[in-house]
Amino acid sequence: MNRKFKIKNQKHMHRTLPPAVAVQVSKIDSESGQVLVWTLVLLPLLLALVGLVFDGGLLWSQYRRGRWAADGAAVAAASEIDPALYASTGQMKLDPNRAAATARKFALDNNPALSLSSVTVSGGRVQVAGTLKVRPAFLGLFGVGPLELAVRGEERPAWGISREGQ
Repeated sequence: MNRKFKIKNQKHMHRTLPPAVAVQVSKIDSESGQVLVWTLVLLPLLLALVGLVFDGGLLWSQYRRGRWAADGAAVAAASEIDPALYASTGQMKLDPNRAAATARKFALDNNPALSLSSVTVSGGRVQVAGTLKVRPAFLGLFGVGPLELAVRGEERPAWGISREGQ
């Protein structure tokens, strides 16, 4: 583009700006500081979102670890069958006292933070229930105390081939 300059005075040279450029210059002057306002509004929201995602991942991983320990404790307890009865008759009957002790030991060995609330042996099934206390990292900064997660595990005793096709 070829722009022409108008000379009004020999000492000073002035050029005329197209109207679009003149409008943009005036908008820039009236919108100063808006980036700062947007930053002040959106930065806390972004930090809160990142913190909630982090705490959500922490809670999920702790829940999975507790669930794995409860499931493993139920499997270990379900293996405590009466060997003499099984050898003589082929029936599987759980020894409730040994099953409960095995479940508690297995749960403690695999996740010391897991507090078992019950180990139930009935009807050929073992049910293990417990809780985990988890302190969130980000929400803890705002006074949110430890959260309690409930976990369960369930298993039945099985030995060898229990049905055709296995």
